[in-house]
Amino acid sequence: MLRISKLTDYGTMVLACLAARPGQRLTAAAVAEQTRLGGPTVSKLLKQLGQAQLVESFRGANGGYRLARAPRAITVAEFSRS
Repeated sequence: MLRISKLTDYGTMVLACLAARPGQRLTAAAVAEQTRLGGPTVSKLLKQLGQAQLVESFRGANGGYRLARAPRAITVAEFSRS
């Protein structure tokens, strides 16, 4: 049996949310709303995923987050370490 942490599970949800909207930038608040996770948790995960170079972040009025590469190019092993 494979065991994953709660944060890895939530990270999967965040990545899936971003993958469902390729090329679009979503705010942390929008990701939190769509995944039904808490805002602080989503912000923490997005920061970790950004450090792992799985997500890109953009500042400003049109800022937000999007996947750094194609969803098929991201493995569970990559973000479970972040």
